[in-house]
Amino acid sequence: MNLVKIFALLWLWMFFSYQTHVQKADLKSYKLIVNLENAPFKSLYLQDYTEGRNVLIPGKKTKEFTWEITIPDSIVRNSENMLLLASPYDSKSNSKKTIRFITQVAGKKVIIANVGVEDENNYIYGNYVDTTLFPNERLLTKIGNKDSEVVGNLICENFNLVVKDTNSDIAVRAQDPFFSWFMNSNNEAISYDNHLASYIELSKKYPDSRFLITNLAGNLNLYKSKNDIKKVYKNFSEKYKNTIWAKNIERFLYDKKFQNTSLPTFDKNDYEYIVQDTSKYNLIIFSASWCVPCIEEIPLLKKIYNDLGRNLILTYVSIDNVQGVASFQKLIREEHIPWRTLFAYQDVKKIKQKYFIEGIPLNILIYPNKDMEIIDIRTEEHRLKLYSILKSPGTIK
Repeated sequence: MNLVKIFALLWLWMFFSYQTHVQKADLKSYKLIVNLENAPFKSLYLQDYTEGRNVLIPGKKTKEFTWEITIPDSIVRNSENMLLLASPYDSKSNSKKTIRFITQVAGKKVIIANVGVEDENNYIYGNYVDTTLFPNERLLTKIGNKDSEVVGNLICENFNLVVKDTNSDIAVRAQDPFFSWFMNSNNEAISYDNHLASYIELSKKYPDSRFLITNLAGNLNLYKSKNDIKKVYKNFSEKYKNTIWAKNIERFLYDKKFQNTSLPTFDKNDYEYIVQDTSKYNLIIFSASWCVPCIEEIPLLKKIYNDLGRNLILTYVSIDNVQGVASFQKLIREEHIPWRTLFAYQDVKKIKQKYFIEGIPLNILIYPNKDMEIIDIRTEEHRLKLYSILKSPGTIK
């Protein structure tokens, strides 16, 4: 081998070694240090269950009641729902042990189940209280290599939360674990306006909170107006303004036009655009075979179809996965659905992100100029609005 070839090979080796080193250096990880005094268990896991995933990360025990969990950046960036587990699902006992934290906010009991991270090093402290058993719960597990659900016992190990950093993820969650959900853990009847006022104040108090901005991004359709979202969003600092969550919020706020896309048809033999006739109004109905409220609204949809069908095109978009397609096809046949059906099974996650689908049923009204707005036909207010827009003399009841 001549010197030219030797130097060429040496250069290539140095180049790829450098690239590998740079790529490894760019990989970021987060540390979650959890201290659970008097914990009646010896192991601790972090479970990512976003979008039905079942990713388990074991914690490393560093002291008698302390564990350190290293969370890859890929998990942090793509996960919205994470739990601490004393043990994952065990088939012998048909049970799963999870960790819950209890605290008091404004004199009211607050329970925190989900956890998260704020910066590279995160700390959670708790003191053991007791154990609560919930029988016949749906539990995530793996059967073979597939993520599955079984019905079993959910065992909750309860800890009093000890807050040492008021800006930590767990401390902010304690203020309102259901931020932007317009609900609370005590099932109190709180008005929309009072919820909104609370969200505005929390976003002002914690402008750098990853938890708050991710929850806002994940519940945009629950707000009554884009202006209400802006009242919350404007309070966040620049810390997360260049993230996927901020970009999704801004796309929801400022992209007024419907982004059309093609999906498989009912028989899966062809593709069609969601909106085919732009000269008419279109009501796009995101649904699924397993969604009970979606099935319950079918009579309302049929009435709307009969009353407004001359000027309004209805289209189902099923967000069932591949295994659920046959069930949705069966539902369409049994209910004698007269409008068109498309399927998102090839990339459900992409479709949900594209159209901000946090929950279903979700109905989007598309105007002839491609402007769009959410119409919840289950409410009389929105049905009246729909009939008013289409100027139908038909009744809505």
